[in-house]
Amino acid sequence: MAETSVKHSNEKNEWMGMERDEMAERTGLEPATTDVTGRYSNQLNYRSAAGRRELYRNQPPGQAYWHDNLATHCCPLCAAGSIGFFHSDKQRDYLQCRQCRLVFVPEHQHLDASQEKAIYNLHQNHDADPGYRRFLSRLIAPLLPLLAPGCRGLDFGCGPGPVLADMLRQAGHDMALYDPFYADFPKNLHKQYAFITCSEVVEHFRRPAAEFARLFSLLSLDGHLAIMTKRLLNAEAFSRWHYKQDQTHIAFYSEASLQWLAEHYQCQIVFVGRDVLIFKKPATTGQCLSPCQP
Repeated sequence: MAETSVKHSNEKNEWMGMERDEMAERTGLEPATTDVTGRYSNQLNYRSAAGRRELYRNQPPGQAYWHDNLATHCCPLCAAGSIGFFHSDKQRDYLQCRQCRLVFVPEHQHLDASQEKAIYNLHQNHDADPGYRRFLSRLIAPLLPLLAPGCRGLDFGCGPGPVLADMLRQAGHDMALYDPFYADFPKNLHKQYAFITCSEVVEHFRRPAAEFARLFSLLSLDGHLAIMTKRLLNAEAFSRWHYKQDQTHIAFYSEASLQWLAEHYQCQIVFVGRDVLIFKKPATTGQCLSPCQP
């Protein structure tokens, strides 16, 4: 036992002693965002690198396996049965739906709930952290001009420190919280909201079809669903993408995937920068839609 402890201690010191650029080279991850920690930073991936090796001793099956087994899978977003192999690395396989273009990790390669929460417990996001507040402002800034004064909103997937909700309260809005691990308040899933925020949440959805159905059902007519998540560009970029290194990230959305969602729920959609988008529910059912403006 003592020998194992020394080994892990030395490994930890080795990782923590690296410079940011050296760490990026060794891990394949881009350097962490300055002043931002937790789920919203690659520092989490650096800290959990040793644990990841423990969880994934066996390499995933890879493309040859999926050549004969794709027929048993359907898309977790649109339920289509037309699935293709997309990518494989040393940790997981990635499949892509040919209909909605979602890229996803097969269910049997997901972390279990206890492993997932153990990673979330490493997050260090604080209200007093100016870098973290700047990060969240990328979602808040385009949303606030769309809201009437004193709206009721829901921060879905708020995490252990609901800084986003606090910032929106400071802007004059009434905020409710929900998170399956840290704010499991079922009563908040039986109300209607003028707006819902999901900051770095949708990429964690195990069952995105069910989760998006719930979100749109909670949204009032003419309401806004504001989401922050990195968007997938193409297969080449994905192979080098730091975002997939986080083992809690299991669903990856391109603009095509998000446009499919907008059409499915008859919503307007606007993309803001590289990682923010806002859906707008129609004011009446059956409305003819065009892109919304922030």
